[in-house]
Amino acid sequence: MRRFALALAVLAAGCNDDPADPPNPAVDASVDGDASIDGAFDTAPDVPAVVPVRGCKTTLAFSLGGVGADVQVAGEWDAFATKTKLIDPALTGNYRVSLDLPAGDYAYKLIVDGVWQLDPTQGKTKWVGGVENSRLLVDDCKRPHASVVRADAAATGLVQVEIQMEDGAEAKGLDPASLAATLDRAPTTAKLDTSSGRVLLDGAGLTKGKHTFTFSMKDKAGRASNRLIVPMWVEDERFAWTDGPLYFVFTDRFRNGDPKNDKKVAGVDDRANYQGGDFAGVTQAIEEGYFDKLGVRSLWLSPVSANTDKPGKGGDGRDYSGYHGYWVSDPKNPEERFGTMDELRALSKAAHARGIRVIFDLVQNQLHQDHPYVAAHSKDGWFNGDGSCVCGGPGCSWDDHPVDCWFTNYLPDVNWTNQAMADQMVADAMTLLEEADGDGFRVDAVKHMNDNASTSLRAVMTETFETGNAKYYTVGETFTGGDDGGRALIKRYVGPQRLHGQFDFPLFWSVDSAFAQLGGTMGDLEAATAKSDTSYGPGALMSPFLGNHDVTRFLSRAAGQIGSNPQEQAWTGPPAAPTTDEPYDRMFLAFTFLLAQPGLPLVYYGDEVGTPGTADPDNRRFLKAEKDLSAREKKLLDRVRIVAKARGTYLGLRRGARRSIFTDGDGYVFVRGTGKDAVIVAMNRGTTTRTVKVTIPAELGLTDGQSWKDLLGGLPVKVNGGQIEVVFGPKSAALLVP
Repeated sequence: MRRFALALAVLAAGCNDDPADPPNPAVDASVDGDASIDGAFDTAPDVPAVVPVRGCKTTLAFSLGGVGADVQVAGEWDAFATKTKLIDPALTGNYRVSLDLPAGDYAYKLIVDGVWQLDPTQGKTKWVGGVENSRLLVDDCKRPHASVVRADAAATGLVQVEIQMEDGAEAKGLDPASLAATLDRAPTTAKLDTSSGRVLLDGAGLTKGKHTFTFSMKDKAGRASNRLIVPMWVEDERFAWTDGPLYFVFTDRFRNGDPKNDKKVAGVDDRANYQGGDFAGVTQAIEEGYFDKLGVRSLWLSPVSANTDKPGKGGDGRDYSGYHGYWVSDPKNPEERFGTMDELRALSKAAHARGIRVIFDLVQNQLHQDHPYVAAHSKDGWFNGDGSCVCGGPGCSWDDHPVDCWFTNYLPDVNWTNQAMADQMVADAMTLLEEADGDGFRVDAVKHMNDNASTSLRAVMTETFETGNAKYYTVGETFTGGDDGGRALIKRYVGPQRLHGQFDFPLFWSVDSAFAQLGGTMGDLEAATAKSDTSYGPGALMSPFLGNHDVTRFLSRAAGQIGSNPQEQAWTGPPAAPTTDEPYDRMFLAFTFLLAQPGLPLVYYGDEVGTPGTADPDNRRFLKAEKDLSAREKKLLDRVRIVAKARGTYLGLRRGARRSIFTDGDGYVFVRGTGKDAVIVAMNRGTTTRTVKVTIPAELGLTDGQSWKDLLGGLPVKVNGGQIEVVFGPKSAALLVP
């Protein structure tokens, strides 16, 4: 069977009838982030002489890696009864067919050389009779249609979005009076060229940050067009997600900015109860520059939706509240203890003004039994089973029932094969993204949901929000081990039609071994790191990390303070802050490694100051105020800030390729970038001072005789005869820049 090498274009009903017309390249360009930074705006495609009129055929176009294939499509439009052949008239490997389809929602499959398969180039799927198919949504061609043909933003604050309107197939004419446009949720003017159907939305003098246009209009018969959402960023340099770390804000335990919204759940111990953190506290930290000092370019907020007010039993039999956010009971409103939707939008606005993106933790595997969907649809197939299959319980192992078991008996498990439920969950996510002005999602419990939970989410998010110059991000949580099987499981959910990336659990275990446990050699760590570089596919934007809310704290592991039962220890013997420098030094070395890695490094709140802790809820202690830090904690924070800020400053650390150039038992030297953009990272976890000569590969393009300074205060080094002489101090690191 031939593999698809290029893309499928679905030119759905309402697009031009001529199958030779390709998708609009200007839209693709804007999605790729090619908005101007210097004010030299791109040229829009040729302006039509008259308002285009929609056709009513749906054209499917497939590009294959070779010619001569037998390519067919069958679909729900006739109950899969007919296999319709696609043709490749120019013998270029580009196959296409035009279909007369009424407006509707259709499942379909490709048949390539006799093999039935999902369309591998688009993520929307539809379950029919227990079988997953690709999905085609055909619009009513009688409606007018709006599409973006140009989206530009200059650092000066001038933003322009050009839209092409197509009249409906009946050519009733566009109604200029119906044009509705907003900029940042406020009405704005738009210029309509009635002869061509072009509409110009523009803003001048806009502040740095994110600005969003919306647009729609009707024809003279009153038929409404699609509604466009066009997010645009005004910034001095085009953003890349790799430019700075992602910081995980555990909202309830981060900072209390508004004590008026504090409220406990009755009967629950304070350690497992709400402790007062809120959106206002996060906004204060943003505006005070806390995240700027850490070089943070993106925030992950723990789940923001309202949770039940009832306590729930944990696996240890103790009562817990929904302080963590994973017991969602309301699809429309934020948790009142965290703040209002207006306060959440204010948080996003404050972050965006500093170029910081905000992603929301998305809980879609389970809902709390108090959620309105449970009462309304428990008998409609929206949920898996009746709660008798609890994960890990009798006859319901995690391995045998990963997708349909309930995490506990009060958390009904979402059935993603039910199309109505799947559509509702994705729609709720898109509403949150728009209402709270977010920039993507962290997707919880990926391996416990059907694949369409991720693929549909990304497909709808991309087509809805990546219409301007904004780039959105999805990162998944697939808790797994450190072997090749774990890597394969993580990779399954990453790809062009799936998640952009995942948290790199296999690398996490190797980092923990190398720095917290002092296990193996630095060569072992390099081997694991090299596997991460190549395991997840081209374009995967993975997130390495030292800790999160589901594992014990790194500092306590490094101090040897974690007992045999961390869950019980959280209640009966939580570790205190270590009284020696050793654990803090190990943590700094781990941070140096982490923040110099490719991808999007994650900082779990509190790790930057060395917060101790065992299991939940002890690994979620309230963050210490900076003024209350001990000398060791403050020293760690200061050193982490240096490395984190360096990542945002030096291009090699942000976007350069990684190459190991030296390892031994305790020493490790690698380079990010090449030539003038190179940064050399050297680490020694040993306890003695020693000097090593490291050969610099010629292809790195480092200039002989050039002196390199250490941002961490160590001695400078010089490239001499293609080598550098590195002084490894005990438990030390160097960050060498030209």
